[in-house]
Amino acid sequence: MPIKCDVLVVGGGPAGSSAAYSASKSGAKTILIEKKDEITQVSCAEGMGAYLFPLLPFKIPKKQLIWGIDGISFSDGETEIIQKGHFYKGWSVERKNFDNWLLSLAENSGTKIMMGTELLDVEISKEYHVKKVIAKSKEKVITIEPTFLIAADGVESTVAKKIDVLKKHPKSIGNVYSWEMKNVSLKYPHLEQMYFGDFAQGGYAYIFPKSNDRANIGVGSTKEENLEKNFNYFLKEIIPSQVKNAVKTVDRSGKAPIDYIVPKWKYGNIIFTGDAANQNFKPYIEGILPSVICGDIAGKAASSDGKKDYETMIREKIGRQFKESDRLLKKLYEIDQIEGEKKNLLSIYLFAFMNTRELDKLSEKEIPVIKNELLRKSHHVNSFITMLKYFIWYSKVLATRRD
Repeated sequence: MPIKCDVLVVGGGPAGSSAAYSASKSGAKTILIEKKDEITQVSCAEGMGAYLFPLLPFKIPKKQLIWGIDGISFSDGETEIIQKGHFYKGWSVERKNFDNWLLSLAENSGTKIMMGTELLDVEISKEYHVKKVIAKSKEKVITIEPTFLIAADGVESTVAKKIDVLKKHPKSIGNVYSWEMKNVSLKYPHLEQMYFGDFAQGGYAYIFPKSNDRANIGVGSTKEENLEKNFNYFLKEIIPSQVKNAVKTVDRSGKAPIDYIVPKWKYGNIIFTGDAANQNFKPYIEGILPSVICGDIAGKAASSDGKKDYETMIREKIGRQFKESDRLLKKLYEIDQIEGEKKNLLSIYLFAFMNTRELDKLSEKEIPVIKNELLRKSHHVNSFITMLKYFIWYSKVLATRRD
């Protein structure tokens, strides 16, 4: 006999759990399937920006926020810019604990959690209306007939593949080679560090602290080849003093969405959210909290039986941020066409200040001029900080509105 439900969520990460929690809380009969038997280590740098907290649908317990981040250092190995406060503050989390906490929220709100259950197929009509979903659980094949399907199944979404809407190009997905490491000697224990160079083509290398002597260290690139080689170069040539006695503990390598792999976020009664919908903010590819926020909206839209429009709800709450993110993504692609030191310096400028108008002017200058402008700007309050103050205020206003 097929299992019937109002909302079926595929994927048990932050987006999926948030969607299931929201749908169940709204009164919908909700099922969440996750192909893993349990949530263990996750491919993630495990950082989140505090500026997004006012937009969250629930408070994160303090015990989940394991390490405070005061700002970010941006460097190409020689030139360095440090930004603190406002947009640059954040927290590190243990994703295993954080994801399990989110799953428990969904379960306690009434969601039926089915771990170790893998999606096999989705049967749809011509209008992308889901008729039934076929899944496999412990060698048993089950059929689920949902009113709405929420696809929160990651960067290479199985749902998108099954309904034939997955569209990607060579730079739409980032590749990350990363390890959690202990016994590190961090230059800045309370700063995230980002490095730009040929060892991270189309992306950046990073150190995301989790304590005084523990950090996630990795290299992210649009190119898949030589990742491990570039990671080792980064350790030995760029940050040797910080990892002299370091030991690898957890492999956190994986993939991250850079560009949209599905042209739309909604097809018929199918909603895409989280990494499956490329719902992260550029240039940092920050995805944990945007996934939680968008997952919550997905759950509310699905549980309303279509009365609430998913994409409209996202535009009303964080559309401005996604618009800015898309604009910055375009600049990332433009910078990626430049070679050498100039490319690295412009990358620092984009990440540190996000002022694309000034970036366009600066891209026409010679390297010494760019260096001087970076140093000058790092010692002055720039117009972007003013914009951020408005953004934080606006986020708080949105967070207090009734849905």
